[in-house]
Amino acid sequence: MIARPPRLPPEFGVATMHDVRVTMRDGVRLTTDIWLPAENGAILPGPFPVVLERTPYSKTRSPGNTPDGPFWAARGYVYVVQDCRGRFGSEGNFISYPAEGDDGEDTMAWIMRQPWCSGRIAVTGSSYYASTAQAIMVRNPPGLMAGVIRVGAGNYHEDGAWYGGAFLMTHNINYALGLAATSHSADADPKVKAALNRALETRNALTLMQRTPLPPGGSAMALSAEDDAWYQDWQNHELFDEYWKQSGYCFDYTAAPDIPVLLIGTWYDAFLGGMLDAWTGYAEGKTSPVHMIMGGGFHSSVYSMSTVAGDVDMGPALPIDVPSAIAQWFDQHVRGMDRGLTDGHVFHAFRIEGGAGDKTADGRLRAGGSWQSFSHWPPSDAQAHVLNLTVDGRLSADAAAPGAIGYDFDPSDPVPSIGGNVSSGLQTILAGPADQRGDTALLQCRDTRPLGDRADVLVFQTAPLAADTEIAGPIAVTLFVSSSCVDTDFTAKLIDQYPVSADYPDGYAMNIQDGIVRARLRGFTQAGPGYRRVYAHREEKLVPGEIVEVTIELWSNSVLIRAGHRLRLDISSSNFPRFDVNPNTGEAFAERRLPPIIAHNTIYFGPEHPSRLHLWLR
Repeated sequence: MIARPPRLPPEFGVATMHDVRVTMRDGVRLTTDIWLPAENGAILPGPFPVVLERTPYSKTRSPGNTPDGPFWAARGYVYVVQDCRGRFGSEGNFISYPAEGDDGEDTMAWIMRQPWCSGRIAVTGSSYYASTAQAIMVRNPPGLMAGVIRVGAGNYHEDGAWYGGAFLMTHNINYALGLAATSHSADADPKVKAALNRALETRNALTLMQRTPLPPGGSAMALSAEDDAWYQDWQNHELFDEYWKQSGYCFDYTAAPDIPVLLIGTWYDAFLGGMLDAWTGYAEGKTSPVHMIMGGGFHSSVYSMSTVAGDVDMGPALPIDVPSAIAQWFDQHVRGMDRGLTDGHVFHAFRIEGGAGDKTADGRLRAGGSWQSFSHWPPSDAQAHVLNLTVDGRLSADAAAPGAIGYDFDPSDPVPSIGGNVSSGLQTILAGPADQRGDTALLQCRDTRPLGDRADVLVFQTAPLAADTEIAGPIAVTLFVSSSCVDTDFTAKLIDQYPVSADYPDGYAMNIQDGIVRARLRGFTQAGPGYRRVYAHREEKLVPGEIVEVTIELWSNSVLIRAGHRLRLDISSSNFPRFDVNPNTGEAFAERRLPPIIAHNTIYFGPEHPSRLHLWLR
């Protein structure tokens, strides 16, 4: 059971210094706000411990990124929040991520010279903020005492821009347009800002996703030249090359100091893989406590751990007071207070627990869940299990007979994304779990039929389970496949298939996790439960008709599949707009010129071609 720390009452008043200019090593000045403990409006002499956050989203207008300056200053910390280079009041040109190591290190050195600093500094942040914090942590600058990382990427090549060789369409377009709409170029010209905001509207953003790759200067993105430049770099570097090994995109956890680290994530976060990497990386070979709080929600819900994710209500046990949990960590490990935290490595996992298949009053599936705590992930008592895919559509522990199933993948009619691990859907994807059927409120859906009824979706499932079955750990799929084309994609989606009920007469197909692999970039593999992932370093096109093995990583989850439910696995070749649609031509993403072609793809089964689902069960 996860501890629920009380929120301690404020100790001090609060004073603020706005728009302080902090000079970096190259002379660029970054605007910084400082919140300090005060009494009767006067700043107290201190010195005090410091909490540092650095953001590209405005130090004064970042909604929901808790805790804020008044929270920290009232509790005996100096809170320093800074606009990243080239953003809002800060000088210089913004390049997404690579500048954050140097700038973070310089900011830490500046803080250490201030009279109000006690020499004990903590870093924290979520999403992009998490990367600015981790960029500091792996530099190990003087004064760094502890960190709290929330929903952050570990390697941006595979956590943010790409996944299994596919371009993360929804994330990349929405993220890049959002930054462009708040860029210096947009702030300087109301017409530019209006045009970029129009591009962000759901229908227009989806149109850009359908047009990709976006040519240099050939879309609304070009109205902010600096943002168009790094976006083009993302498109041009589909392999894990030196570009993605830059500090800020990729973190060497072995270089991080042996300090207490709290990680806060969610099972349906876009950066779940990065958080699992961080759990291994910060804990491995170190003695300081590393704790994980892994909730049941999605990217933005990490601020509140609200009960709802996607179209599912996970029950009253899920919410925790995130600010209090962060303050508890820093109080104990930076201020030296005893706040009751244990030593060692602890993984607090929210287990999603299937319900009776009824709806809540507001029309969501009632699932429920509970917290569990482990010293390892996967848990020490979890065991690796394999289920074979069979030619007659079963998932079975028994050996599969030889056979094959083929289907046609038409890039002009991709399988629509319904739920999943997304950071920002802008109404194009419901973030989190959802019934796997079409929803015409989503622009990518043409109808409301179940996705499993499509001819290009192969469904494999168990018999109704005789007893409750708990999934707790990494999930992966290995497939033996061939294609009529030199390149194509293969997708996998693990589902908790609820039986029919009065509220859901067709049952409810709740996605647990999903993933993708681009066949010509199949060098991407999962390297075991420790999440030392290997990324695509090379390209190898398919020989049409030749059978090859591919691996699809579905990250991890903690789910209780109830007796009477089925465990289901859907295999297909598209999931749009979560991922870009492969035209099956074999061209590099940024160099696509040929018209898309239909691929006939085949999955093989049996002793010589054991297509399998890999799970950890307790």
